[in-house]
Amino acid sequence: MALSSEGKLKNFADEVKSDAKQICNQIRQQTKTELHEKTKEGKEKILAGSREYILQETEKMKRKKSLEISKANIKARQEYFKYGGELSSKIFEAVRKKLEIFKKSGAYGDYLLQCCKNVMEKNKTDLAVFYMREDGEIMTKKVKAELEKSFGPDSAEFMEDETIKTGGLRFFDRAKNILINDVFDEKTERAKELLNSIISPHFTSINN
Repeated sequence: MALSSEGKLKNFADEVKSDAKQICNQIRQQTKTELHEKTKEGKEKILAGSREYILQETEKMKRKKSLEISKANIKARQEYFKYGGELSSKIFEAVRKKLEIFKKSGAYGDYLLQCCKNVMEKNKTDLAVFYMREDGEIMTKKVKAELEKSFGPDSAEFMEDETIKTGGLRFFDRAKNILINDVFDEKTERAKELLNSIISPHFTSINN
């Protein structure tokens, strides 16, 4: 039986609705898929950006803290060296005062005499003995007289030496061309070097 015009229109309308519904479902599914992909891509970009930002900020913090630590270590070293210098000054100021007391005592003349005897026992001829100007009286009277008893007259030549500032003696063996230094100035400098060699490693071992 042939369809009437009304039936044909109804069938056409049903087909159009079905096609439209199918197209809508396809569009909806495609939109959902694209939205998921875009959301995933966006999350990945945000995550990557967040990681990059965190790494940059972390590096900034590391550099900042490293600089702060470096400055703190430099300051600590400066303080330690300052303390070491002050400590050395105090020690050798105390040494200087003790030397002054020692030089004013009778034991100083005995010390100079014994120094001369020790050297002259090993270097008996053509010896020059240099002394500080302030020690002239001790050397020309007490020391020289005692040495002549043990080693004979003119056993050594005694001369003032303006370069000797704190005491002690300097000897020169002309025959052997040997200089023997027993001056307090040099002894003090050697003691300072020794003290610095002991102290310095403790300061320079501060960790960076």
